[in-house]
Amino acid sequence: MNELDRRDDPNFDESLPGCHMVDSCSNIQTGEQFARLLRHNLGRHSNSNRAPLGLHFHASWLKSKKEFKDELIKFIEEMLDRNDVYFVTMLQVIQWMQNPTELTSLRDFQEWKEKCDVKGQPYCSLPNACPLTTRELPGETLRLFTCMECPNNYPWILDPTGDGFSAK
Repeated sequence: MNELDRRDDPNFDESLPGCHMVDSCSNIQTGEQFARLLRHNLGRHSNSNRAPLGLHFHASWLKSKKEFKDELIKFIEEMLDRNDVYFVTMLQVIQWMQNPTELTSLRDFQEWKEKCDVKGQPYCSLPNACPLTTRELPGETLRLFTCMECPNNYPWILDPTGDGFSAK
């Protein structure tokens, strides 16, 4: 997640830390401020390293702030008129990072053309409810629901497979 510049006036160099999630930018109080935040940060990304601009926030935040929702809709509509902005999922961002492609070739970017085609019954209709422990939370039992066999331990940052090994 790239940090958002939350300064209300980007030309004024006030010392405000950035924020990673839009709804954690506590100084954004009005729809107008939110609109400026969106446009300023898109400009920062477009005019510098062109890193993907992630707009992360909780749905309840937008639902509780109608003017923010209205500004987001306006912003999205403006961006849809441009030929240099794409709305993509996080998986699509990773696919593009693994295979960077010029803007002129993105319409034919094969990875973005693939569709999830679910056929038949789900893999399992009754998953295993695995009561597991992890060394990170001694004494705690966590329940992992999976269609696979239960791992030895609850998967964790340094043990993503639950095999009890450190990923270091």
